[in-house]
Amino acid sequence: MTYLRVALVGCGLVSEAHIHAYAHHADRAKITVCCDRDRDRAEQKASLAGGARVVTTIEEVLADPEVDAVEVCTPHHLHTDIVVAAARAGKHILCQKPLAKTIAECDLMIDAAKEAGVVLYYGETNRTMDGVVRAKEAIAEGRIGQMVGIQATSAYWQGGVWLDTPWRYDPAVAGGGQLLDGGIHAIDVMLNLGGPIESLTCALTRFRPELGGEDTSILGVRFESGPLGTLFSTHAAGSWMFGSGCCVFGTAGVLAMGGPHGALTLYSKDLPDGRETLLEKWGNSFTSMIGRYLDTVLDGAPNPSPGESGRENLRVVLAGYEAARTRREVTLRDWRE
Repeated sequence: MTYLRVALVGCGLVSEAHIHAYAHHADRAKITVCCDRDRDRAEQKASLAGGARVVTTIEEVLADPEVDAVEVCTPHHLHTDIVVAAARAGKHILCQKPLAKTIAECDLMIDAAKEAGVVLYYGETNRTMDGVVRAKEAIAEGRIGQMVGIQATSAYWQGGVWLDTPWRYDPAVAGGGQLLDGGIHAIDVMLNLGGPIESLTCALTRFRPELGGEDTSILGVRFESGPLGTLFSTHAAGSWMFGSGCCVFGTAGVLAMGGPHGALTLYSKDLPDGRETLLEKWGNSFTSMIGRYLDTVLDGAPNPSPGESGRENLRVVLAGYEAARTRREVTLRDWRE
């Protein structure tokens, strides 16, 4: 296969970012079908995608022999059934984060893709974001010495049109609150850079009554390799600070990621100026994600974001909820859903 024909399933707000990302890879792939139960919404996105065909059921998508892959951008509670059905129909799959609401659902999706021999790509933009990729390289190169800790922040307020997606603020539909919907991005960074988590503690609260579930959380983690980490995550901040950053501390230096434009800076007393800019500005994270997905499907490159990554991200979130509920530290190897 040298060119991928993609069906966009779920034509809500995040689907626009996927459409724009595919436009950057027009020589390798194209969104040819837009599917949504709301036909008007599907038609709007089909026009944005350059004239894709419009359908209103997943059955129409999966029966189409000219669809090679399915892009799942639906509410969380619909992911599992769509992914399993798509795999059984022989379609490759990119599924927006979070992969599912439960570990059992993740396992169904992962197993279905393996049995069908199709790619299941976990749609987490941070996994292949330029700043994170370069930070991981710098850590492997020994630029910060021995890692001692990671401090991540995910602070933002989307408001506006995002409040028109009420399912997002219903834990029964979304699977959780802000830690699952937004904080999970930073959890992926922490796992990607720090490795598996041994144990964690968590505290949750809510400041904005219009949101369901928690809107603010703090997660404290101990990585299996020894470093400690913290995540402060909130959807109650008064400003958009989604890229507010992550610092990785080591015995020989510190990596600082984030800021309003995205950057990666290495700080060390051993550097002539005490600092070195490793990356001035991050590229578009959706464009990077789609590029790596196409590398996996079309070129057979190793999958940098397999379903198992989404499963582990969710496992940390759900263990965090358990730690908050019991007000106790949870050991990941002993925790069961």
